Amino acid sequence: MNSEVKVSQKEMSALDAYLNKVYKIIILVPPIAALMASVTFTIFKIVGWYEVVNPVALVIFDLSDITYLIIAIYFYRTGFDAQGILRHDKLKAGKIFISAVIIIQWNFISYMVPAREWWAFAFFFIALAIFFFDMKMITCVTGGVVISTIISWILNGENLLMPDSKYFMPDFILRIICIVLTTTTVITLTYFGGKYLVEELEKYVNYDTLTHLLNRRSMDNYLNAARVEAEKGAATFCLLLMDIDDFKKVNDTYGHDCGDEVLKFVAGIISNGVRKDDNVFRWGGEEILVLLNTGEGKAVSIAEKIRREVEGFVLNYRDEVKISVTLTIGLATYGSGKSIQEMMDEADAKLYYGKRHGKNQVVKDLSSDFEVQS
Repeated sequence: MNSEVKVSQKEMSALDAYLNKVYKIIILVPPIAALMASVTFTIFKIVGWYEVVNPVALVIFDLSDITYLIIAIYFYRTGFDAQGILRHDKLKAGKIFISAVIIIQWNFISYMVPAREWWAFAFFFIALAIFFFDMKMITCVTGGVVISTIISWILNGENLLMPDSKYFMPDFILRIICIVLTTTTVITLTYFGGKYLVEELEKYVNYDTLTHLLNRRSMDNYLNAARVEAEKGAATFCLLLMDIDDFKKVNDTYGHDCGDEVLKFVAGIISNGVRKDDNVFRWGGEEILVLLNTGEGKAVSIAEKIRREVEGFVLNYRDEVKISVTLTIGLATYGSGKSIQEMMDEADAKLYYGKRHGKNQVVKDLSSDFEVQS
């Protein structure tokens, strides 16, 4: 039975809350808008206002929009885990679904009700995707709508462009300019929205403000993802639980400001000592957890290198005092069927063993007579 630690609803981050609200709204708004369009066009066709609409196309249009809403309700009801947090797989699938709805709906309207004015609504369709601040999504939607619009001009030019040759070229150029401006505006909004809202918010939520390491609440996704890959046999991984030796003595002797500098100093050494695909977390206090996407042999080598570098460096605090510290490290390697909690307990037990037996060492095996004290 898996015993991975989950984030409770009370611990939901601001980013989680934002995506939860956006997902609930955006997953339903386009399909509801599409269904409203179906109702409107159907009524207009019945009363004779849209003679040009093909009845067969209208029926397909109506059935498609009903299908969109049914699928949207499914995404709405299944998009969250037991703690109320948005599931990343559902978020990804929902983005693809909404992108497809927007592009298909735009094409339906462009061809079913050809009129010169329809191109002006392109921004509305594209804008539905902005709220996710996802560059890939907005680029695909924008590209799909723009390409569809240009193709519709070519195929339905007699309806979508000014018929008078005197105005054809200026009108065509004007529409091209409007499309370019619309596209530029949407992509710019998405880029800066993603960069300065979502990315910064995610950084604030997922990173420790003192050490700039990933924080404890963000680690579950990384650890569980590593375990899933390991269970598939695609990779293995190790956990290093590190603790700064005698850190309390540093705080008591030189003050907490000095302790913070030491912690940042050590965190920087650890971050520089691992590879780009590894992850470093501030576990709590002076403890740091490292997820290494490698086997035990390489993990021991990395841990020893970090331990030696920390041992060999001296921090010159405010040019007043020189401080050196050491690390004790407990190592746990993934094995078939191991849960994350079991690995954490193992790493913690080895760390405790190292603390009791000299400190400043990497412990990958426990003595047979060692018992963890509660």
